[in-house]
Amino acid sequence: MPQEFGTPTILVADDEPEVVDLVRTLLEWQRYSVLVAADGREALMHARRGLPDLILLDVRMPGLSGLSVLDRLHDDPRTAGIPVIMLSVVTSFSDVRAALQRGAVAYLSKPFELKEMLDLVQRVLTTDPLARQALREAALRNVGK
Repeated sequence: MPQEFGTPTILVADDEPEVVDLVRTLLEWQRYSVLVAADGREALMHARRGLPDLILLDVRMPGLSGLSVLDRLHDDPRTAGIPVIMLSVVTSFSDVRAALQRGAVAYLSKPFELKEMLDLVQRVLTTDPLARQALREAALRNVGK
């Protein structure tokens, strides 16, 4: 889908084709431009080339894990400011905390409610970096509660 002027671009990186198809369809229906990646290396490549406005990133993927991708995104000045929402069936306290401490703005556990995902995407895209930092800090405080 070609990007329209002013249309936010979202990179969906997940190795489960069903998840990618569902999320892409839902986001495109909301008029977002969507890039997709099936593994960590592809996610990193699309992030660096496409510079999306937001990344939805699975924790467990082949190639590079989502956490490794997150680290590399934050180490690269071109991609360091792209907000990342982690998606995963991995919901242990330590895994969620690790993702948030590494810079993810939020963490959605699979299976997630589609409305909850859309609301979070909209919230992240419409807030400034300071407000996103507050969102991440609130998520960190709520880990394990």
